[in-house]
Amino acid sequence: MPPLIPSLAQALMARRLALEITQAALARQVGCTRQYVAQLERGERTRPSAALSLELAHALGLRGPEKQDFLVLCGHAAGESAPGEPGEVDAVAVQLLSLLPAPAVLHDGTWHMRALNPAAVATLGQLGFDARIGVSLLSLVFDPRHRAHFPGWEPWARYVLAQFKRDSLRLSRSPAYTELLRTLRPLPDFTRLWRHVTPADDAAPLMPIRYGPPGAPELVFTLVRMQFVGTPELWGIVFLPMG
Repeated sequence: MPPLIPSLAQALMARRLALEITQAALARQVGCTRQYVAQLERGERTRPSAALSLELAHALGLRGPEKQDFLVLCGHAAGESAPGEPGEVDAVAVQLLSLLPAPAVLHDGTWHMRALNPAAVATLGQLGFDARIGVSLLSLVFDPRHRAHFPGWEPWARYVLAQFKRDSLRLSRSPAYTELLRTLRPLPDFTRLWRHVTPADDAAPLMPIRYGPPGAPELVFTLVRMQFVGTPELWGIVFLPMG
């Protein structure tokens, strides 16, 4: 007897409960109402739009075949293109960042760098940071070699950590998230701050950063943060020099 294929209502509720996300929290993440999520889980709504289906898949942390199976349950064929598919958006985002004269980085929901423009490679490299694709920006904040050069490091690190927790909330059960925390726990003060910092309520569009290189004037930047629509795991940040 062939295995039973779950309905959208069953799959959505099971995944949401496994992630310990409330209907209201899921609704906020994907941009719909709690009532609509409840209707989907009761089977009263069975075909959300392609864009909303993609948002739900991202919010539920679905990847690869699991994501495609979920989109099929939402009523969208496996080969059907949905707006904002990661490959297409990534390419446009990389092109956009390459046109900016200021340092700019493209990163995912766990803050792993996916692309750096030439100005970012030069600036971060000159300061001695590990400016490679695949390195998490959070690891740069807690790097013992650099923390003494951030004035008022601990309050700033708490602020940054709250934003990271907010950005990565839906990825907290992903392998990338688990591996990142494993590598960060041995760093000084990371575990202590991690236990006492809660996720920020909202994403900060601007973040201040100050860095004092040894024997050189202090650098002051405002980080402009951009989240690409339809791809909640894709962010761009631009380091705007101040003063």
